[in-house]
Amino acid sequence: MAGIVEQLRVYKQVCQKIRSILVSGRGDVVSPAAIGRTLIDTDRLRPIPILQESSSGAVSSADPSTDGRSDECPFVEQAEGWKVEYREAQCEVCGTLGVCSCPRPHLNVDLHPLAEAAYRLHFYQQEHWNYFTDEPDIGACVLSIKQQPASGHFRILVRSSDHYLHGLVSAPELGASRYDREEVVAAMGKEMNLLVYFKPATLPNLQEELLKIDETFVKANLKVGLLKVKEGQRTEEEIFANGQDHGPFEEFLNIIGSRVKLRGFKKFLGGLDGERDMTGEESVFAEHEGLQIMFHVSPLMPFTPTDPQQVNKKRHVGNDIVCVVFLDNAQTVFNPSWVRSNFIHCYVIVQHTIVAHGQPMYKVAVSRRCNVPLFTPELRHMSAFAHSTALTSFLHAKVINAERASYHAPKFMRLTNRARAQLLVELVVNLTEHTIASKQGRATRKLTKHGNWLPLGANRPPSPLLDSVREKHSDFDQLGADFNASLLGPELTDVVFLVGEDQTPVYAAKAVLCCRNRVFRHMFKETGTSFSPLSRKRKATVPGPKPSRLPLSGGRKKVDPQAKALLSDLTSPQELIDEQCSLSLKDKYVIEDFTKEVFSELINYLMTGSCIITPSNVVGLACAAEKYEVVELRQACTQRFMQCLSVADVCPILTQLEKYVAFSVAKSMVVKSLEFVDSNAESILTSKDFLFLSENMVHLVLTRDANVEEIVKVKAALAWGEQNTTPEGPDFKALVTPLVKHVRLHLIEAQDIMKVVVPSQIFDNDKVMAALAYQVDPESVQLDNYTMFRPRKKSTVLSSR
Repeated sequence: MAGIVEQLRVYKQVCQKIRSILVSGRGDVVSPAAIGRTLIDTDRLRPIPILQESSSGAVSSADPSTDGRSDECPFVEQAEGWKVEYREAQCEVCGTLGVCSCPRPHLNVDLHPLAEAAYRLHFYQQEHWNYFTDEPDIGACVLSIKQQPASGHFRILVRSSDHYLHGLVSAPELGASRYDREEVVAAMGKEMNLLVYFKPATLPNLQEELLKIDETFVKANLKVGLLKVKEGQRTEEEIFANGQDHGPFEEFLNIIGSRVKLRGFKKFLGGLDGERDMTGEESVFAEHEGLQIMFHVSPLMPFTPTDPQQVNKKRHVGNDIVCVVFLDNAQTVFNPSWVRSNFIHCYVIVQHTIVAHGQPMYKVAVSRRCNVPLFTPELRHMSAFAHSTALTSFLHAKVINAERASYHAPKFMRLTNRARAQLLVELVVNLTEHTIASKQGRATRKLTKHGNWLPLGANRPPSPLLDSVREKHSDFDQLGADFNASLLGPELTDVVFLVGEDQTPVYAAKAVLCCRNRVFRHMFKETGTSFSPLSRKRKATVPGPKPSRLPLSGGRKKVDPQAKALLSDLTSPQELIDEQCSLSLKDKYVIEDFTKEVFSELINYLMTGSCIITPSNVVGLACAAEKYEVVELRQACTQRFMQCLSVADVCPILTQLEKYVAFSVAKSMVVKSLEFVDSNAESILTSKDFLFLSENMVHLVLTRDANVEEIVKVKAALAWGEQNTTPEGPDFKALVTPLVKHVRLHLIEAQDIMKVVVPSQIFDNDKVMAALAYQVDPESVQLDNYTMFRPRKKSTVLSSR
């Protein structure tokens, strides 16, 4: 625990040191952990296990008790600007130095933890608190803090553009009470020597914003180069000219991953072509602890005889951060300077060798640039492996940690720190504006699990022990219900809105709306063109700022029962509503943009402080909140919208979005909805709700590059056409043909083309023949003559046709 407090004390100095290194342009290792250890003069803080480096650049174990150490790697040559990690240990069983077939000890192959991933793991969607400051020396800084259950410790995550610090801190160490979170935060500010202390952060969607900032530079997928070097090869041209062959290299590919066909491959492709085999028919793919790794295997990529540099191979391998190099025998060596690349920062070299009894073994070494810090798993106990799962796990962990360590190189840190600084500055500006608005009387609000947007009580004491108690016993639902019963009834209201095509009445109290909303206040008091009072004699609206008040002298009139019955017989229902409104002395306004269900929830929120957000009204309610400038309700709907996206609800939501396309919030919802459709395309295209989408929306969905087979799109278009073909409308072929214009027939299996595509008669025979010919011989087809071979664009415009 003392380590975290000491790191807090030097946090500003670490950030300033990192910034000075990056600004100076020096090639130093930018490791916050190493800089922190130097500043606090201690070696107890080790987020990355530390190895010792020799003067020659080779790396050996820090354990002085081991023997047989070699500073020089026999199969990796020294190069300027590169350091080598290699260990040729003596076997503890047979005493052999180097390679033997004895069983190996268990290796720790854990991945290096990323502080940027700590928020999702320990804070996201859990009870915690966030604070922010704009420190002159280090810029925007955001703190996340959470009290650990049944302990006096707090888990903290301090983030700035230059440095993330994550760990547990004890309140007594800070000189603060474990029962007062504000005191703990203030003590942290003092330890960090901040000139501007932390302030509470209360944005409703703050968790998503922090998650976006933290994970912008956290990769869930990796692309790694893979080269094969033969004996005697010493140039880049010779290495990239190597092709596929059987033998040790084929066995090594089966160790490091699985051979996969690229065409139609649905997982991470790493920039390889999954449609036309332009980067080869096969590659090697692996998964390790939830991370996907696609290897750019140079020998499996197409060889171009007329190109000695093999640019098509190098543009993939040369742009990877980490590259695996396979040496096919014990006499083969490698030098990192042979491959000219400004992007590769680390090589993992594997040499194939044969020991006694003909058993193959693999020696492993690492060559990294001088500005890349050391990383695990270390080659401390051995550097030779048999053909086993231990080698696979070791190589996967080594490759992943190599890329994560390379992020500390100045070349990458300059880019990530600059982008992260911009995101943090924008967030702190929004937090500052929201804090000022809250002090002016706008309450901070919270979205509950039921979809209610309720007052949180921003002025209550900030004790972590009281928060859970007060949340449990505060009955805001009952308070809202009481207001709803007393204010939304017609007896106690003085204004009525006639909503929708049926002009259904929605009642409200004018005084409450004026206090709660600027737009309604302007509508009631000033001239407005967006709201029209209802004429008493006709249904059409009449321009003008004043509502149609029908005053009665002598208070409320009593209507004779016989006259009332006669009135009901002689007047229309709408005129009867007008008469009832006039008898109640209510101002009348026509609302044509929204339905009664949507507008009544908007009034419910303004009158009672709460409303119910469901998949059926979330779009309309968000647009109504935008029009009437109810900022917090709009934020609630935006947050709730992501929870409402499901296979069962996305089609009705898309139908709603077409009605409100003029609103900016609806446009952003369209983008999110279509992204959800792309990820769940097969389930959505085969659902019954898809058949009830409009023609424009179906066209928009089918023209996107969704994660679904092309035959599924064809079947969905045919089913939609059968459902929506009418005698008075266009015929089936004219209706469906535009929907399948961009379907890539060449990706559909031949048997499906003959069973489904050809009998439908919606595709030209020339296009069908071109698709079949392409499957037999891709070079026999002129690709520019057909739209199905062109790259797919992801449009989000509703009027795409």
